[in-house]
Amino acid sequence: MTRQTRRRFLSATAGIAGGLAGCAGGTRETPDPVPQSASSPESDSPYASVYGETIGSVAFVGDESGGGSGFVYRDVVVTNQHVVRDAESIGVRFENGEWREAGVTATDVYADLAVLSTDVPAYATSLPFVDTIPRVGTEVLALGSPFGLESSVSAGIISGRNRSVPNEQTGFPIPNTVQTDAGLDPGNSGGPLVTLEGAVTGINVAGAGTSVGFAVSPLLARRVLPELIETGEYDHPFLGIRLIEVTPNVAEANGLEEARGIFVVETTDEAPAGETLQGASEETTVEGVTVPVGGDVIVGLAGTRIDSNADLGTTLALELSPGDLVEATIIRDGERQTVRVEIGARPDP
Repeated sequence: MTRQTRRRFLSATAGIAGGLAGCAGGTRETPDPVPQSASSPESDSPYASVYGETIGSVAFVGDESGGGSGFVYRDVVVTNQHVVRDAESIGVRFENGEWREAGVTATDVYADLAVLSTDVPAYATSLPFVDTIPRVGTEVLALGSPFGLESSVSAGIISGRNRSVPNEQTGFPIPNTVQTDAGLDPGNSGGPLVTLEGAVTGINVAGAGTSVGFAVSPLLARRVLPELIETGEYDHPFLGIRLIEVTPNVAEANGLEEARGIFVVETTDEAPAGETLQGASEETTVEGVTVPVGGDVIVGLAGTRIDSNADLGTTLALELSPGDLVEATIIRDGERQTVRVEIGARPDP
């Protein structure tokens, strides 16, 4: 009813506009139809070229009520875990409109990744991952289905690297994510962030504003996905500590020369590192802020300098595995020393 009323209103308005414009009355000849082009004219835009080469490998993941995106890697479809949640199967629609039912064969909530098994069309070829994350400022394209608008593309650059993004499902941040200003909206989740060479430099996971979005690291994906595909699971490394970054107040309270590193607030019994590292023994107040005192400060792990939580998360995620025994450089009671810590496996969230 609303549509009919609106049509009548627009029709009447058009008639008034025609009268005001001085159009002559009477019958007019029907205009010739405008043929739709079977193919778009050639473009020298690098965006158009990359889009044409990669969009056939990108799919909508979900159903009529909504969903996200995914892309072909090897012979499976990759998406975010939060797109499929606890589903055992889900719909997938490819570029040419073919619907497929896909089995959710493996998920990893910590990396927010999922693997779907389905009949992949021949034209949907596997997209490669980059070997290293390109430098900040590199142009990228985000492919996917924002708001269900399939086969969409947005352009931007890599705005930052090695970001630590909160994961509300686990309490553990997703490490080493890629920041971009390419538009990421609901429905883009699980789609690829690609370079102008057509290589995946991230799996879109979250938009945090009009110019801030994040993608799962291609380095983390290259480590986790093969295990998910082959075994259905992946064990993430775990120190078993509760921590905070060293701020100027924490540095002052603990007599540290500089505000860098990770302060061990508390150790747990869930990981072997808790037997080696020491947590805070008390608290004090600095400029009205309560800060812990007496815990170890981690400034190096496995030969990598640790300045922040992002550094620690990336080192654990990309360089270490459960069962590894590695050296940690710590500051304990004002003295710099080296201890050996064993890496555990994260418990189920």
